[in-house]
Amino acid sequence: MSHPGRKTKKESERSERRRLKEKRKAAREKARSHASTPSLLRQMMGATSNAERSKKAHEEKVARQKKARAAAKDISSFIGYDAMYKDGIAQVEEGLFSQTIEFADISYQSARRESQQNIFSVLSSLYNYFGADSCVQLTIANVPIPADEIGHKRFFPEDDPDTSKYAREYNQILNDKMREGISNLTRHRYLTYMVGADDVTDAVPKLSRIKGDVIDTLSRIRCDAHALDGTERLRAIQSQLRPRAPFTFTWDKISPRSNVRTRDLIAPALIDFKPSGRADIFKIDETYGCVLSIRTFGSMLEDSYLAAIIDLPMPLSVNLHIQPIAQSDALALVKRQLDWMDKEIIDEQMSAMKKGYDYTILPPELRYSKEEAEELLDFLRNKNERLFVYTGLIYTYADAIETLERQVEQIISVGQGNSLGIEPLYYRQRQALNSVLPLGANHIDVTRYLTTGQIAMQMPFASLELNQEGGGYYGQSKQSGNLVICNRKKLASPMGFVCGKPGSGKSFSVKREITNTVLAYPEDEIVIFDPAGEYGNLIEALGGVNVRLAPDADTALNPFDLADVEGRADAAQLAFKIDAFLALSSAMMAESSEGLPEADKSIITRCVEAAYARCADGVTTPTLTDFHAVLLDQPEAEARDIALRYERYVTGALSFFNRQSNIGFANRITNIDLHDLSTNMRVFGMLTALETVRNRMYANFERGVTTWLYIDEVQSLFGHPTIIDYFAKFWAEGRKYGMICTGISQNTSHMLANERARTMVLNSDFCLLHKQASQDLAAWAEMLSLSAAEKEYIDESIKAGEGLLVAGGARVPIRDDFPKGALYDLFNTKPEEIAQLKRAKAFYDNARKSI
Repeated sequence: MSHPGRKTKKESERSERRRLKEKRKAAREKARSHASTPSLLRQMMGATSNAERSKKAHEEKVARQKKARAAAKDISSFIGYDAMYKDGIAQVEEGLFSQTIEFADISYQSARRESQQNIFSVLSSLYNYFGADSCVQLTIANVPIPADEIGHKRFFPEDDPDTSKYAREYNQILNDKMREGISNLTRHRYLTYMVGADDVTDAVPKLSRIKGDVIDTLSRIRCDAHALDGTERLRAIQSQLRPRAPFTFTWDKISPRSNVRTRDLIAPALIDFKPSGRADIFKIDETYGCVLSIRTFGSMLEDSYLAAIIDLPMPLSVNLHIQPIAQSDALALVKRQLDWMDKEIIDEQMSAMKKGYDYTILPPELRYSKEEAEELLDFLRNKNERLFVYTGLIYTYADAIETLERQVEQIISVGQGNSLGIEPLYYRQRQALNSVLPLGANHIDVTRYLTTGQIAMQMPFASLELNQEGGGYYGQSKQSGNLVICNRKKLASPMGFVCGKPGSGKSFSVKREITNTVLAYPEDEIVIFDPAGEYGNLIEALGGVNVRLAPDADTALNPFDLADVEGRADAAQLAFKIDAFLALSSAMMAESSEGLPEADKSIITRCVEAAYARCADGVTTPTLTDFHAVLLDQPEAEARDIALRYERYVTGALSFFNRQSNIGFANRITNIDLHDLSTNMRVFGMLTALETVRNRMYANFERGVTTWLYIDEVQSLFGHPTIIDYFAKFWAEGRKYGMICTGISQNTSHMLANERARTMVLNSDFCLLHKQASQDLAAWAEMLSLSAAEKEYIDESIKAGEGLLVAGGARVPIRDDFPKGALYDLFNTKPEEIAQLKRAKAFYDNARKSI
């Protein structure tokens, strides 16, 4: 007998069955309602309004144009755009216009976790920026250096008779090293975006706004970017369309009379999409190509998978096409999927009930799909994620089918190692070829949905390469062996530092850097402060002059000198001279860490002004004698104390700065040799020389000439607060007047402990770091936020000549096995090898005398 308050088992089953039937009925009605009720996406695709009908008609028209392009009988009509304008805007199809931005490489793979997260966040915001009415294409292309250029490139001009010998040797060395590169590829990163517009006039403001916003966003991660003009964009297209052909396009070849279009000038002579009956490759002229599709991802998407493919030593390009979906449509899509999943779950539960199984046990695939869909819905609603239609393509090419097959197998193998399913596109290579051209249009319907985070995780930054046109050589990449060429003039703030402990290769690098500057920029002026007397032989060999500052030298520098700046504002010059004399006073008075007393500063300021007033006739320039006399005329006791401290520099053996300047800059390369000065006098000499260089900087700026200044033992300028203030102001002003200053030091921890010095380093985009002592390494790691991997590039374990080059957002690990020869002998600072060279020279000289 059953208990009167309880249901029987059969009654419970019947009740549960009725509940499930009602739930299934409700789910079906809900799913049917979603299927029959137009969502915003369906309305945009084909609802009743005139705007929607117009959009649908336009989309159908574009689809017909793409189909006609794929079926084109001539090669020129097949290429995926209609017109290219000089400003770089392309009309891809009627009513669709695109623009391409090229952006630089930055350090990601070896960066600290915090830096990686920041880069990820910035890229996520970049992708979220694009609206549903735009299409975006990300392209990373490894383009081979032309075969005729390898071993024959001219890195430095050989026209100057003073340096032609060394330029030829340097060019030969770099060409030999160029052959050592693993891949000899140049890497380009393009972001192409396409928008709809009635005509190009209507498209220009839309694309211009996007361009500015994209460049600003990338600048947040110190990634330089610029829009390609028409010529640059055609070069990028041809590099994929005719990878082995030289680029010869000029706008002069386009004219209305000739009826020649830009496509005609970059089109190949032959495209065969069925070479040897194959459906998975194609032939362009004498090159075979294949486009593969990224079909599946693993359960975890790693940020290194794209880098693993990009770093393959082969010509290839990776292209990611993303089409943003309006947020309302994305939410509706996910909800619709969830409704159908609910229906499937109820059906599974009903089936289980009929068969007597536990209806709470669901198939794993269905359960996981439901969980993923619910998680996606939460991401779209609450975590600033958006949904995109995604297509991933990889294009590679080779001169022979066998080589191409090996490259394809290697790409697929690397993909499998990163849980990627990569497959060739059979019978769709025609559409795929147009899809890998950086035009912004996707002709392939192999798509899937990805969120913002999943796309941003596909990092376009791989092992860092630095190869800036017109720059100097800094070594070879430790990862690829390719040349590291940096053009400091392209950096936002080209000021910088070269630092390393003794024996790290620092002096060799500095001499190489000076030679780079002399050879690469034949119009620029170069000044070196040489406290150890180690640059004289190099400067003489390069045709420069050595200026020796010493008690017994004939050369002199007057701290009051205003040569080269007579036409500049008197007040501004006087203010800087006062700062200079405050720094000079600090150097000679060995002040404490508190700095000069305010009373002393006031007296020195008054006396500098009075010294210039005494020589207001413009015929003569005041000297330290005038300044000393003015000090003695002052009523304060502090003035007499300051005069007493200056006395030894006015009369006696140390008075060689108390003369009119007789050093000119007739030669564009000047080495100021300070090694015969005592420690205190060396700082005094550096400050005086800085004033002379500052005057010259102004004159060069007016002539459009860059002034390069190399300061060895720069840490000596960070000993006293007043000197630091002066030098920091000098450093900041130099950037505004075309000066590129390089500080050289072997002991940096003390220097970096000063807040002003840290600011100077942070405001400089160039740092070449060699082996560091543990204390210095810790200081640099904190200053530059070095990751564990980056610290290993400058720790005690590395060899001489190895290090880390920081240039803007780029951080490249370098090595340099410079071959012996004339340049090596000039750069070398090893005492035993220098002694051997001197003995050999002496033997040679004695042999000549005995003949």
